[in-house]
Amino acid sequence: MKNSREKNYELMKLCLYLISLWILFFMLIVLKIDVSSIPFKINVSNVALFLSGNRISCICIAFIIMGGIGYWWFADSLNNAKSLPVEILRCESVNYENLSFLATYIIPLVCFPMETDREVFVMFAVIVIIGCIFVKTNLYYTNPSLILLGFNVYKVKTDSKKVFQQGIVIVKGKVSEGESIKYLPLSDNVYFGRKVENANTKDKK
Repeated sequence: MKNSREKNYELMKLCLYLISLWILFFMLIVLKIDVSSIPFKINVSNVALFLSGNRISCICIAFIIMGGIGYWWFADSLNNAKSLPVEILRCESVNYENLSFLATYIIPLVCFPMETDREVFVMFAVIVIIGCIFVKTNLYYTNPSLILLGFNVYKVKTDSKKVFQQGIVIVKGKVSEGESIKYLPLSDNVYFGRKVENANTKDKK
């Protein structure tokens, strides 16, 4: 049971990383798609011609869809989370780290040359390597795409006595001290949260 839960958390981390690259994937689609080859008349030959001439754009679209499915999955998991709400005693916004991710990784990758198959391979190899590092170091919460979707990242301390005392929480909208959230653990110190209005029950574990 524990191994299954850990695998789910690893998949959620991977989904969050894919979501963090949505801006990159969108820019690559705009830069690389051949508009003239878009099949206005759908048939096998036209679709095959479009796919063969727009491999990078198609891969990026597939990654965007995978990230969207992952977003729906962990949002649904949070709605069904059985954890009791915890009250925030102290919180500090760390949204500035998303700008560092954008400037350090997204913009340089957009400028990466992809004229040959070797350069394309190196590009996606770099994406995979960065993803592994981010998942292993729990830095996947630096996610500019989620900021655009209305999420915020906070470093918080809660009134929980045992389970979730302090850590990083990704939450829709804004939260402040004295408010309560339900949470879904993604790692030892990173949580996906949802603000709870008029919460009367608190996690004192």
